Amino acid sequence: MNRRRLSIFVRWLLRLHYAIQIEGKELMLDNKVHLLLPNHPAFIEPPMLFAECYDSRMRPMADEAYFHKPLAGYALRLTNAIVVPDLPATSASQREQQAAVARNLTNTAVQTLRQGNDLVFYPSGHIKRSELEQIGNRRLAYEVCSELLANGERPIRVIMLRTTGLDHSYTSRLKWHPALRRHVTMHFEDMTEQIAEWTRLDRRAFNEQLEHWYNNNFGTQFAKG
Repeated sequence: MNRRRLSIFVRWLLRLHYAIQIEGKELMLDNKVHLLLPNHPAFIEPPMLFAECYDSRMRPMADEAYFHKPLAGYALRLTNAIVVPDLPATSASQREQQAAVARNLTNTAVQTLRQGNDLVFYPSGHIKRSELEQIGNRRLAYEVCSELLANGERPIRVIMLRTTGLDHSYTSRLKWHPALRRHVTMHFEDMTEQIAEWTRLDRRAFNEQLEHWYNNNFGTQFAKG
């Protein structure tokens, strides 16, 4: 089974349980190079994203552990996913190794985009564990966007994605609230110019702007306030 057929099949399955509203997906289909930065409310959200964007060719960055799971690994290989090594920092030498891996991931992401490939990764690096999306001091989104946008050039479009409706679902880390049919909204927005402005901030402040956008249904109005 190829990627498109698998995505359409998964989309059909998911829509049996979820009422999914898509806003702005056409931004991913303009023949430009895109960096997609989604929030991460639940485990079901990544397959939902790829199922709904079956006509896009974006490459994901995914934790190494998922490549060892039969179904997830098969799907990731179909999408030509980039492996994010699992390197817990428990000693000084491992922390140095983790820093080297982080630098390599930044270089890989930048090179992937410069080669004309769409890319998606999660700025938080993990599924949401509280009511609010928290990015903290994570570095990948900041470094990739700074490398590509800070000099005034616009070789890519940065699209942010806010998915709502999956909090407290069975696949989230929040307390489960049962529902027969969940209403999910996936809102895509071109944030290239705002992101370019935010790269002038330090990393923590940059990430706070992303958090504001993800955690507010009114989008950039709060982030700019």
